[in-house]
Amino acid sequence: MRLALAIASALLIAGCGKGPATGEPNGPLRTDDALGNEVPNAAQQVESGQAGDLPQPGAMPRFVGNWAKDQQSCESAIWKFTDSTLRTPDGESCSFNRVTEVAGGYDIQATCTAKGPPISELMKVRFAESAKAMLVDSKELKNAGLVFCGRDV
Repeated sequence: MRLALAIASALLIAGCGKGPATGEPNGPLRTDDALGNEVPNAAQQVESGQAGDLPQPGAMPRFVGNWAKDQQSCESAIWKFTDSTLRTPDGESCSFNRVTEVAGGYDIQATCTAKGPPISELMKVRFAESAKAMLVDSKELKNAGLVFCGRDV
């Protein structure tokens, strides 16, 4: 009896951290919904982010992706954030010198060029969870409330 319990315990421990029968750490890369359509698993959805919802914390900074002043502008007027740059629809661009994670978002020390010589800028990026918006506090780029349009994956 003790041998059977030891074997069962060993099998349970060996299976911890694995997804369904595929053996992949987060389960299969794609699953089928009720209609048989392939959809990304939950881990992929969190990483890539869904338009309209705020991206969740993960391997990359939450601000990375395409943002706009409203959902309609996601097609024509995006603010494109990478982990080290920003390009706005008006042609402004910033290179991030230092990104510091703070409560509620990030402080970003950047060098920005808008309609003149490069300017040193401290951008404060905060997430308004209930409004599903990212707030950008910037002297050079003007303050903006932005909605998430998605990530290029």
